[in-house]
Amino acid sequence: MKYIIAIILVFIVFASSFCKKSPVNDSSLIGNWNIINDSTSLQGVGPLLTDIHSNYIGVQTDYYNFTSEGNLYVKEGTNLDTCTYTFVSSNQINIIAFYVDGTEFLGGASMGTYVIAGLTENSVTLRLSELTPDGEEIKIINLER
Repeated sequence: MKYIIAIILVFIVFASSFCKKSPVNDSSLIGNWNIINDSTSLQGVGPLLTDIHSNYIGVQTDYYNFTSEGNLYVKEGTNLDTCTYTFVSSNQINIIAFYVDGTEFLGGASMGTYVIAGLTENSVTLRLSELTPDGEEIKIINLER
C-alpha cells in the first residue's frame, strides 16, 4: 500500500510540472529590441489639469537592450537611459533608472512596474498604469526584434 501511495504522489508531482504555465524569464527579454512606439498619456484630475498625450515613433537607432545581468540600456531619440530591471511576477517587470539623459539618480528612480504583454520571439509590449498626484499615467511601449 505504501508503494502505491508513493507511486501516485510521484505521478501527481510529475504530471503537475507539465500543467504549470511557463513563466516569463530573463532569457525571454534578453537582447536588443527596436522601439516601434512609446506612448504616454496622463489623464488629469482636478479642474486645472487636462489630458496630455504623446506618442514617440521609434527610429532605426532607438533600442531597449535587456542584459542577462539585469541591466537595461535605453536609447530613445537623443535620450540615453541606464536602468536595472527585476521580475515582480511572471508577467511584470520593475524598472529602476540610474541615468536618464546623462542625469544621475543616486539610489535610482523608479520608472514603474510594467505588465509584459504579447511576448513573442519578435515582439513585446510593456504597459504601465499608475496613479500619480496629477492623475493616471498610462505608458505603452511596443518593441520588436
